[in-house]
Amino acid sequence: MPSAPTPRSLRSCNNPNCPDFNRVNRDSLLKCGKCKTATYCNKDCQRAHWPVHKQFCQIWQATADSTGEGVRDIKKKMGEFLWLIRGLPDYTADIFKFFIGFKREDPASNGIIEFLFETLAQLDEAIRVLRGLPVIGEHVFRGMPNAPGQYENSDGMTLTLRKRTAKHRRAFTEAVDKKMAFTECEPGTRPNLINLLRMVGESEETLVVCATMRLESTFSTHSYDFLFKDIDWRPQPEKPKERLAIGGPGDSLNSNGMVEFDMD
Repeated sequence: MPSAPTPRSLRSCNNPNCPDFNRVNRDSLLKCGKCKTATYCNKDCQRAHWPVHKQFCQIWQATADSTGEGVRDIKKKMGEFLWLIRGLPDYTADIFKFFIGFKREDPASNGIIEFLFETLAQLDEAIRVLRGLPVIGEHVFRGMPNAPGQYENSDGMTLTLRKRTAKHRRAFTEAVDKKMAFTECEPGTRPNLINLLRMVGESEETLVVCATMRLESTFSTHSYDFLFKDIDWRPQPEKPKERLAIGGPGDSLNSNGMVEFDMD
């Protein structure tokens, strides 16, 4: 079975001041000995990033202790989950209808489709259910340039296509569909998500999808990617550029008290 692309950030240096930050590193990366998650080119990058990383390191270590898996491995599973969702054409069509309904009802809304998992066991069960759906074919997938799930093979990657059936309806609803909702992006939160929403703009052919899992304390981790209405990305004609309003100081913190952990 073709594997899901590994998130680019899991193969790159986590020091944002490094020239290789968020670029695929083919060489072995150093891994933080405490949380087993953050990776670096060398010890200099690790030391330089420590003032930032230390606020996450303890939480990531606590998550690894409680789940038996590091956040790095959880992140890979979240990427696989989104890849499996992409391979369900009938379900992604429903997601688009659901999403566009929200957007047309409130054009000012700035939201995404989010799958929220409270525990690692819930994420594992969702992946198990998706893997168990009947296979109906394959598709050579090509995504949007600079997408979070971008992979190195420019010729595309084989995507296994599946479908929901009556036999799997109850398990799918409980493990997957009930975890899905339209989520507003609040001002001052999720900076990576804001950039992705800007890339999508007002298009109804592409939407941002997110898998979120709660970690220890009030932390959570997010994996983002794009869903495309026709499975693949299709370049859209450029629209006239509009003047962007300059935001004021009214940005607020995340109202649900969750702190974002984004490796992408």
